[in-house]
Amino acid sequence: MSETKVIGRILSLGFPLPGLQVDNHTILSAPSFFDYDALVVDPRSASTLIEGVIHGANATSFTGSRIRLHAEQHDDVELRDLLARRRDETAALLQRDGVVVAFAQPETSHALAEGRVVGDYEWLPLPDGIALAAPLMVAGEGSQAAVVDWQHPMAAFAASQLANVAYRAHFDAHALAGLTVYARSHGGAAIGVEVPLPRGRLFLVPALRSVPSGDARYTMSGALQSGIRTALGVMATGHPPSWVKPDAVPGLSDLEGRIAEAQTVATEGGRTLAEAEAARDDLAKYQRLLWQEGTVGLSAIVVDSLRLIGFEVYDRTPNELELRHDGATAFVEIEGSDRVIDLTPHHRLRQRIERAIEKRGSAPRGVLFVNGERLLAPIQRKHISDALLLASETMRYGVAPTTGLYDAVVAKLNGDDEAVAAYRERLMAHDGLLS
Repeated sequence: MSETKVIGRILSLGFPLPGLQVDNHTILSAPSFFDYDALVVDPRSASTLIEGVIHGANATSFTGSRIRLHAEQHDDVELRDLLARRRDETAALLQRDGVVVAFAQPETSHALAEGRVVGDYEWLPLPDGIALAAPLMVAGEGSQAAVVDWQHPMAAFAASQLANVAYRAHFDAHALAGLTVYARSHGGAAIGVEVPLPRGRLFLVPALRSVPSGDARYTMSGALQSGIRTALGVMATGHPPSWVKPDAVPGLSDLEGRIAEAQTVATEGGRTLAEAEAARDDLAKYQRLLWQEGTVGLSAIVVDSLRLIGFEVYDRTPNELELRHDGATAFVEIEGSDRVIDLTPHHRLRQRIERAIEKRGSAPRGVLFVNGERLLAPIQRKHISDALLLASETMRYGVAPTTGLYDAVVAKLNGDDEAVAAYRERLMAHDGLLS
């Protein structure tokens, strides 16, 4: 699997989104959009602000300039110019393969002077022939929703807000070729979609009844940020927790010593240092099994670890990991979170197994690798919810904490082939949580 990059920043406009990598502003007060990797936009908030400026409300830009319908002073910013600039900035973000997430709302038009009209989506550049209006997007209201594509990056976020959905628009999947539907209403209307773009990705998510508060807001934010990182193909930033012990990986302490020694050598030190650092990094990566978030950051190291301990792993197709050993095959799903892992990866795995049954006539085995409560010391973790434990036992698939996979890696590096063989056997046979 290819090496992943680390995410920069997310800009949230009009939707409170807590997070270390998130800046919260409005469509009027935000810095340049192209300095971010992703946008989260509430068009309803943008609509209110645009209408406010039209009627004389006070508003300022990121640098403090007044925003006016018509410039009154030399440093005023005209609303139409600002919106045109936002459109160009969004185009630049998408051109860098950025992500835009917008809460789907029917567009409202705003009358400027001289007969000019702007809409709530004025900031969003779309290819010719695509408009967030009928027949593609139609007004509609409801609160019943279900995720239909659990592999989609926005599936976990949508699932986390099913009880809070108050959608205001739905989409005609026949009106646009390539439109991806990941959430539908109870009656089958498409309410969560991805619009195909030449570059970048545009997700339209169902509007919410209210912004969650307290712990629920952080859960919601975590699910949304994780989905964005998956769409970008990046991992969360972070450092190993203090409880991670470098000397637990065999040979790592010796390499740290070689690096320190090479740093003091003047002649040929560059080559010696580079070799030692490369070897150190190759071993240290396995510690990410203990604390890395998924699925992007965790997937690569899980695959490397499984291969190290003797499995054949097939990862040529995105989101379709499969491992094999001694003639046995298993579908693999991976999930990591600051919190207890709930049912989202179960639904992904179940969909894959159901498709395989339709195609092959038999059910393959499934293994779900989890890194739940990833920032706690392993001995303190529950890893998964009671609902996920029951689901795994009922459907008869294995749930394997990546902390256990880490132990198997350490055993392999220590030459304990018997322990590694025992782990492989249990992994391919055990139903429920593998302790």
